[in-house]
Amino acid sequence: MTKQRKQADPDLLARLWQNLVLSWRLMFDRRVSGTAKLIPMAMLAYILSPIDLLPDVLLPFGVVDDIGVLLLGLQWFIRSAPPGVVDEYRGGRRAPAQVQDPDAPQIIDGEYHVYGDDNDDY
Repeated sequence: MTKQRKQADPDLLARLWQNLVLSWRLMFDRRVSGTAKLIPMAMLAYILSPIDLLPDVLLPFGVVDDIGVLLLGLQWFIRSAPPGVVDEYRGGRRAPAQVQDPDAPQIIDGEYHVYGDDNDDY
């Protein structure tokens, strides 16, 4: 009986890369607020800072907190960005709200009955 090695989930790395690329694009989009853009900057400052909750000398625990901050920071930033902008960059463009032409005639469909005419047919 042979042991089966558990394969690393390739989707996990693909999603991480997609979130990194998405976050990069959102950082330079004017529709994303400045306060939301502080999240990735604070995340990078923590990762690059020599002061950590768990020092990097305590391998692998020192690296785990940096990876956790990276993953949580990316998710928080993406969720704080406007959903329409995120969908646009992910390729799922939302349908724009219907805009009516102000010069178009305003038509309301309906039925009418005339009462009190000469025929007095009620």
